[in-house]
Amino acid sequence: MITVGCDVGSLFSKAVVMDGDEIIGKRMIATTGRIAAEVHDLLKAVMKSAGISADRVDCLGATGNGAALVKDAAFREDTITCAGAAAGYFLPEVRCAIDVGGQSITSIAIDEEGGVRNFMRNDKCASGSGRFLEMMSAKLGIALPEVDKIAAGAKTVVEISSQCGVFAESEVITHVNNGENKGDILAGVCSAVAKMVSAQGRRFGAAEHFTLLGGVAKIDTITTMVRKSLGGCYHPFPFDPQLATAVGAALLGDAD
Repeated sequence: MITVGCDVGSLFSKAVVMDGDEIIGKRMIATTGRIAAEVHDLLKAVMKSAGISADRVDCLGATGNGAALVKDAAFREDTITCAGAAAGYFLPEVRCAIDVGGQSITSIAIDEEGGVRNFMRNDKCASGSGRFLEMMSAKLGIALPEVDKIAAGAKTVVEISSQCGVFAESEVITHVNNGENKGDILAGVCSAVAKMVSAQGRRFGAAEHFTLLGGVAKIDTITTMVRKSLGGCYHPFPFDPQLATAVGAALLGDAD
């Protein structure tokens, strides 16, 4: 069965084509102000990457903030259910999936059958999210793909105490003006994100078997800090963790 999952997120839109539990096509684009047109182009591109035409698709599932703009979707599901479905299917040992997305952190408790048991979402001020990291990195003049490389050269970790993006920005600027090394400041930003992610995840059993999803999970510096903080058994998602919610939407389409 050929299924497509499309996640229209706040910062990025992602789509995957799956044949059963195998990804045969994937695409990701930045979400801007032309969302409907972008979704149309994204779906065309992902099917081209899979080498199939639209009439080969058995089910199209949509999720994310812009799910309503996926016009031909057979169903629309919330991101929590989709992220939980992806983690539960590919990582059956996991009891907590922490999805660090563009605007929020969501901790998802998963039962032994792979279903969502409970969840907690922090969407205040984008604290600890991808947007938070992007804002702080921008103040340092550092692009997100360079975060790991630059943070790895830090000699110390400068403390960023505020969870609010606005106040954290002020802290970063103060540290820069005081002549602190940018790598040390960036390591402090990563540490602040990791602390926020860990604190929420710990409340949902992430100290045992857990995984990290979302774009921030691709930042090795933060992932390593979270793993050390929680001390449990970390299970890496087998595909790009930023695609996990789209993968979940495709899996739910297969189940239907």
